[in-house]
Amino acid sequence: MTAFHIRPAMAGDAPGATETLRAAYAPYRAQGIALPPVEEGVAETIEETPVFVAQSGADIAGVIVLRIGTDHLQVENLAVHPAASGTGIATALLQQAERVARQRGLATLRLATHSALARTIGLYRHLGWTNSEMSGPKVMMEKPVSPD
Repeated sequence: MTAFHIRPAMAGDAPGATETLRAAYAPYRAQGIALPPVEEGVAETIEETPVFVAQSGADIAGVIVLRIGTDHLQVENLAVHPAASGTGIATALLQQAERVARQRGLATLRLATHSALARTIGLYRHLGWTNSEMSGPKVMMEKPVSPD
């Protein structure tokens, strides 16, 4: 998996998005890291809120779930299939989130991640995210939306 394009998720993407979420989080769960069951209810989530996928050929290689807040855009979930790790999909999906926030006039992106996901936190920091709060293993981060 190398070439990909970002597009809004459709109902038919739920199985592929679910598999990508499962595969992306499996290594962390195997290490005993307690994570929420993010691969549950994907079809409903696609219907309820903005979801974008990175499609590579016929496969869903990445997924981002967004929630529109009153003054910010929340990144509820970001996952890249391990077979597509390192291809720029996570960055492209986060750039899509920033475009959505900008289109909706929202000045801030927010997310929560687990403190044990050091590589993920490193990517967020590299992309301009900063820690806004910590609560146990939960790390809250935010990033101002850059003007276009």
